[in-house]
Amino acid sequence: MSHDLTDFQSDVLDRSRHTPVLVDFWAAWCGPCKMLGPVLEKLADEAAGRWALVKIDTEAHPDLAAQFGIRGIPDVKLFSQGEVIAEFSGALPEAHLRQWLAENLPTPQREAMSRARELLHAGQARAAANLLRPLAAADPANGELAVLAARAIVFSDPAEAGRLVATLPVGSPWSSDADTVRALIDGFAAPTERAALAATPLGTRYLGAVRALRAGDLDGGLSGLTEVLQEKPGFDGGRARALCLGIFRHLGMRHPTTEKYYRAYSMAVNV
Repeated sequence: MSHDLTDFQSDVLDRSRHTPVLVDFWAAWCGPCKMLGPVLEKLADEAAGRWALVKIDTEAHPDLAAQFGIRGIPDVKLFSQGEVIAEFSGALPEAHLRQWLAENLPTPQREAMSRARELLHAGQARAAANLLRPLAAADPANGELAVLAARAIVFSDPAEAGRLVATLPVGSPWSSDADTVRALIDGFAAPTERAALAATPLGTRYLGAVRALRAGDLDGGLSGLTEVLQEKPGFDGGRARALCLGIFRHLGMRHPTTEKYYRAYSMAVNV
């Protein structure tokens, strides 16, 4: 079976809309390419259609080599939905290739997680939670999935979010994200666990800001929190500061809402 490129648009971009496509940039004069190529072809045959291999001779297609910034060969790129989702350079041993494919080929779970991240970024946490909850229940040992699901439900169900991250092992790659979830859970508990804060005007404003955040009013909540921090940076034993920073990290430091309030937060806590 020939894996040689015929038409890039149809062979790679269009095809990747329904089947992952592994593109091998190579040339006849390249020694490592001669080692890698047969292994890729063997694995493609074993895959039996789960993914496709397309070989692009950089001598015959210098325009494509330039378009994708190929500086050395062999260079391998994995396409899905018309985009490069993973890549490597050089001739990997077969065992490493199998591991690389296992880690990078799209699966229904990975595609759902990718979609959930998009929904979270767009502020559609409920839709993200609907995608992630059944996946997390079916794969409780998946730390990345557990943390992502916790992020999706932390505003609506902090207790369940806490249970999802409770078993994450020490040193997990997702520990930082789990800590962000825990900071939100701790902050959201203020109106019930620390209701006595309402005895002061500052405490009343703080609890109002927390309730606004829980209700999804990020502008109202962050505006209130930054005002509290401007008056007392260490309020509520530092929880106000941790909650504000947790919201920023949850949204992402380049999120428009983070950019809107981070400067005021930074000025308040760095006095």
